[in-house]
Amino acid sequence: MSRFQPYQHYIYRRVQYFQWALLALAFAGELLNWKLLPRDPSAPNILVSLILLSIFGLLSFCTPLEGTFWDRLCFIFMETIVLTGATAAGVARFVFPLYTVVMAKGCLILDRRGLWITGAVAFVGQILWCSYKIAITSPGVWRHGWTPAAVFAIAGSAVILTYVGIAVMILVGMLTLSLVSEHKNRMETERLSKEVEVLATEVERSRIAREIHDSLGHSLTTLNVQLDLARRLAKDDPVRSEQALNLAKGLATQSLDDVRLAVKSIRKPNFNWREAVEALVKEATANHPIAVRLASPLPELPAAIGFQIYRVIQECLTNVLKHAHATEVSISVSCQSSAAELDFSDNGCGMQSASDGGFGIKIGKIEGPSRK
Repeated sequence: MSRFQPYQHYIYRRVQYFQWALLALAFAGELLNWKLLPRDPSAPNILVSLILLSIFGLLSFCTPLEGTFWDRLCFIFMETIVLTGATAAGVARFVFPLYTVVMAKGCLILDRRGLWITGAVAFVGQILWCSYKIAITSPGVWRHGWTPAAVFAIAGSAVILTYVGIAVMILVGMLTLSLVSEHKNRMETERLSKEVEVLATEVERSRIAREIHDSLGHSLTTLNVQLDLARRLAKDDPVRSEQALNLAKGLATQSLDDVRLAVKSIRKPNFNWREAVEALVKEATANHPIAVRLASPLPELPAAIGFQIYRVIQECLTNVLKHAHATEVSISVSCQSSAAELDFSDNGCGMQSASDGGFGIKIGKIEGPSRK
């Protein structure tokens, strides 16, 4: 498995293209300076510089992204050494831009430890080639021989002459690291966005399934009861049978509306949870032999919270009608400073929790008549 992300391969390839362009310009500049221009005292051997640039060009075709840390470090170290020699032997202004490319590649393929090592080697290389050029162009510095003062003077002069180049290399390194970090953050953001999208899809699917269960399931349960009633009374009491069928027809229409709302994921913008709960209680007492006591007045709640409490009450009523065989139900809702509390109780026989395949509100085994 690759150690590097695709964006790192992409950036490294672009840096290589830029390196080859700079290398071609440096080679052409040194060649023209060697053949056409007067000899430059600061460039003692341009031919050696051209040979070293050729070696550097061959090294540039290597892509040590999949090597070990030490392989990558040695690769950057070799390029730096070759460039230092080419700069010392040739025209510095042509060769120096290649140092920035090496620094950029080091930022791409090395960690912090490697960057510190590469930066130190590049800094020493800058001081060495500049000191060498000062030494060969200023023989007066060695008038008194190899003394600490002379070495200090040359090294100090080299630092002064190369500080701009060193600053440029540091700037290029910082920009490259920022680019890598930006691409890394973008890739991470895309990954997290995909995960959020998948999670949002799952949540939405669960919500729609719950909506269908809570609304359509309740309506269909009542519809089934009315149809059974109409079938039993078809011969003995045609009037009540007709009433049950009319109510079943209304429930079927309501079920279709619930399906449309669930599929389109649309909730009524003017939803009033108190009116919805009162209508739910009225429907339950009208269609079943059960007494429902609803504590009033119901408190004012935000629409989102009220909607959830309405769904909980609807689910509880549906379960009571289907399983509890209860004759009395008591419902009360209270609102505190940071929470809303629903108390739902009945005198039924209790029930087991729903199977794992259900989509309704999950509750544990209910031992007694009170649900809270």
